Amino acid sequence: MRASCVGGLALLAFAPISAEAADPTSYTLATYYRCNEATEERADAIVKETIEPLLKKEVDAGRFTAFGWGKHWLGGEWRRVAYIIGTDLDKLLDGRQAYIDALMTQQKKAADEFGAICTSHDDYLWSAIASSRAPGDVARVRGAYGVSTYFECSSQEDEADAILKAAYVPVLNQHVKEGKLVSWTWLRHMMGGKYRRALVLDSADYKSAIKYWGLLGPAIDQAAPTMSARFSDICHSHTDYVWELPAKK
Repeated sequence: MRASCVGGLALLAFAPISAEAADPTSYTLATYYRCNEATEERADAIVKETIEPLLKKEVDAGRFTAFGWGKHWLGGEWRRVAYIIGTDLDKLLDGRQAYIDALMTQQKKAADEFGAICTSHDDYLWSAIASSRAPGDVARVRGAYGVSTYFECSSQEDEADAILKAAYVPVLNQHVKEGKLVSWTWLRHMMGGKYRRALVLDSADYKSAIKYWGLLGPAIDQAAPTMSARFSDICHSHTDYVWELPAKK
């Protein structure tokens, strides 16, 4: 994979990709930014004023099913995350290119200003292999805050997926039903850095997000202790983030 940065917005040259999944799914292209904390609110304004309208056009054209922008509330070095989602990978990539072309012809000054604030980034392509929502509805409407846990896993990561579906999904779905959680999605790495899986949990507010993350582990340990231990053996390290997810108008 080759990556370049134009105006601070990642432009990836993708090799051909196989979806590798028989079940309907959604695909997420996410860019995780390192930004100047003193001026990152200006980057937020640029996204809202100039970038979101271009992304909305791709939703209206049927190439994206959702897009969003997350602001660091708690976690590591990433300060912002931008993502686009679709159920058809070809359309997602076509829409991304159309958006980039429009950005660089219609809003290049804003893109350059953004790039001076958020000067480096990491890119990932994920596929959703389990979620509380149908593929076309993943991230269409989100909670106000999201906990994203990015996992480093061993070569048995397919086993971790099976454990997730067998042990975690019933608990997660029950918690959505009870209102403890807005939604959840389990993501599989397709391209990008060291993180092989990601669990995204949406909550109504930041206190709920923090409290729920403390609740989930014990709930899984109680429901399926052997599988929980095996999951931790496979996905042996993780990094947690809490993202503030501004509502789109």
